[in-house]
Parts: sequence; structure tokens; C-alpha cells
Amino acid sequence: MTSPRFSGPTTFNRLPYVPDFEGKDVDVVLLGIPFDGGTSFRPGSRFAPRAVREASVLSRNYHPEMAVHVYERLNVVDGGDVSVNPLNFQKTMASIEAEVTRVRRAGARSICVGGDHSVLLPELRALHRTRKKTARGEKNSEPVLIHFDAHTDTADQAWGEKYHHGTPVRRAIEEGILRGSRVFQIGIRGPLTSKDQESFVRESGIHVLGIDDFHDARKYRAFFSKLKKAAGRSPCFLSFDVDVLDPAYAPGTGTPVVGGMTSFDALRALRGLAGLNIAAADVVEVSPPYDHAQLTSLVGAAVIFEILALMASASD
Repeated sequence: MTSPRFSGPTTFNRLPYVPDFEGKDVDVVLLGIPFDGGTSFRPGSRFAPRAVREASVLSRNYHPEMAVHVYERLNVVDGGDVSVNPLNFQKTMASIEAEVTRVRRAGARSICVGGDHSVLLPELRALHRTRKKTARGEKNSEPVLIHFDAHTDTADQAWGEKYHHGTPVRRAIEEGILRGSRVFQIGIRGPLTSKDQESFVRESGIHVLGIDDFHDARKYRAFFSKLKKAAGRSPCFLSFDVDVLDPAYAPGTGTPVVGGMTSFDALRALRGLAGLNIAAADVVEVSPPYDHAQLTSLVGAAVIFEILALMASASD
């Protein structure tokens, strides 16, 4: 007899828990990263993997809008949580990089659930390290970052610290992991801490679809056309910060910014990426202590399923 969704061990999407996934023909590994040591305002995203797992029990198998049965196309498992040290930022970054590298070397793709957005940098380092060891269906070519966020994450430092949740895109470009012209940011809005962030975006050639242009149909179509043309079949990293949504739809996040997307806007935009080669992804900045009625955790779970559907639909 099939168990009801509110019973049994809680894993992402009620998937098998397989921490030792090597040699098991796995296509995608879901990993939790319970770390918020890079947060500059509201803490709490360390609790997100557990909360998103619980919200994801409502997930199903078939995606009607994309006409794909995800788990018939992909062997997906919950690989558990990355080992983190809540008191040591650099050790945690190294641990994240090592675990995502392990997924890649097993021939699988990773979807990580943070955690604050500082976790993006070690994920990108792992993708860069393993470019010659590509997962099934990938080409060994220059990666593209598709970045949903209210913020550009191109700050240089805060309180003298170069590594936090507002700096990963800048650090990745400076380290040569990404080329600015291969970074596409969606949903950016709100005031900046420093004009330097805007200057870095412009000088690096980063492509930005701000929230005003997001709601302009012509500019929206042009941006996504440019993105898809640039990406081709190159490996894409999809990073989704839930603060890209308006706080009315995602109240449980670390640095909320009013005037954002609706949850439908975000799902529609994700579906616009169909056909791209999503090599890895993350969903970050869910902060359960500030959430209400699981609204933000449900968004996180829904975005995970959308990403899985994108991967499955491109696996033909």
C-alpha cells in the first residue's frame, strides 16, 4: 500500500535517500547545504534544507505544462546534507566544493538547496574543476550562469570580508570561473549598497534583465532569445535566490526587496529555459524562521521540480 505524503522519512520529493550514490547510475543528486554563515541580515537559511524537504512532499511526478514525466526520464536521489561547520566559513566552502565535485565525478548533476547565496561560489568552483569530466549529455564548453535574484551579488566586500552572500558572482568572475558576458541575471531591483556593484556589472559585460524590463514583453523576449542563443548546448548553472520574488510570495528570506516577481512569473520564466543544458543548479536564501504557512519553502520545492523538469525535458 502506498504511504500518505505526511508519513515516512522526509526526503526531497519523497525520493530515495542515497548518500553513497557512486556507481549507481544516478542522473541527479539533490543536496542540502544547511549553512548561513555568509548572511549579512536575516539569518535562518541553515534551516532551509529541512523545511524544503518537508514542503516537497506535495511534489508529484508528471509536469503537465512541459509534458514530461520527470522520474521516468531521470534517476534522482536525495544525497543528504553537505557537512558544514557553522563556525568556519572557509572549511564549509571547501566541503561544499568537495561534495559537488563528488557528484560530478559520479557522472551526475547536482541541485543544491541552501543555505545563503555564498554557497554558489564553491558550487561553481566544482563545476569548473570538473569541466573535463562532464555529466551525461554535456559538452565540455564554457559555462553560462543563469541567475534569478533581486541582487547582482557583485559586491566587493562587507565589513572588510570578501566572501559572503553578496559577493559570489564577482568572485567567480575574478577567479576566471565565469566570463561576465556568460552571466545572465533576471529580476534585479532595489537600491544598492554601493555604485561599485553596478559598475562591475557593466564593465564585466553581465547581462541584466531588471524587474521593470522583465515586465516589458519586448525586452523580456529579446533577453531570453539572447540567453538561449549564447548558451546553445553549453553547460548552464541555474541559481535561484527566492528573494527574486516579491516578499508577498516569499516572505521567508534573508534580504527581502519589495516589487518583485509573483511565483507564477518565476515559474513561467523558468519554463522559458526549456531546451537548455542545465548542468547544475541551486535554490537559496529560504529562511524558515521568517516564513509563514510554508509559503517560501513551497516556492523552493516548486522551483526544484521545475529545474528537474527542465533537465528531464532536455534529456532526449
